[in-house]
Amino acid sequence: METQGTRLAAARAALSAVESRMGADRKAAEGPALALDEALAPVLPRGLPRGQVVAVEGSTSLMLALASRASREGAWTAMVGMPNVGVLAAARRGMDLNRLALIPYPGAQAPATLSVCLDGMDIVMVGQGVALSDADRRRLAARARERGCVMVVAGPWPGAHVALTVERVRWRGLGSGEGRLRERDVTVAIAGRSAGSTRRVVLTLDVDDQRVGSREPTGRTVVEDRALGTGAA
Repeated sequence: METQGTRLAAARAALSAVESRMGADRKAAEGPALALDEALAPVLPRGLPRGQVVAVEGSTSLMLALASRASREGAWTAMVGMPNVGVLAAARRGMDLNRLALIPYPGAQAPATLSVCLDGMDIVMVGQGVALSDADRRRLAARARERGCVMVVAGPWPGAHVALTVERVRWRGLGSGEGRLRERDVTVAIAGRSAGSTRRVVLTLDVDDQRVGSREPTGRTVVEDRALGTGAA
């Protein structure tokens, strides 16, 4: 009967094999930061920082958008503990499915699984339900820094380098008794170790083709999504 240790060893071997085959492609993607779609520049002007933890509260779509361009340009991405996010959602955000690993239920092996992913991936996305102790989080953050991997985590993460909090989601597109929901205005509060005071930006997520836009916060009132407590998609 296969043990947890055997499965973990097999996962390490598989990631090592991938890294060996695609080593040249990974080196091409390495650098001080991973590229973001231009519209996300107001959120992280210097790009997605390697070796750091970016915590995102309130929007899985924003997590995927952060990884989208880097994925298209050759970065390897793993999603750990995100069972409600599959290949369709990733593809709609423009991610390269050939460079995407899905580990929806890491269970008690979550710390070891994440450690393996940090060794072989450029971006590791972590679901909010993954069971990690404070000591696990410190070790994983240190490993990400050592390996130059970006961790994009759902929910609060003590000591995160950047914290992005979706404070409001508002829908647009409905007319007076007609039309359909087309766009979401997502107000994002940006904080972190070097951010100084918290600043805010509004991103527009196009529901029809998943384009992302950005602008300064406005005071317009439209339909507001109240589902942030459970993580707006």
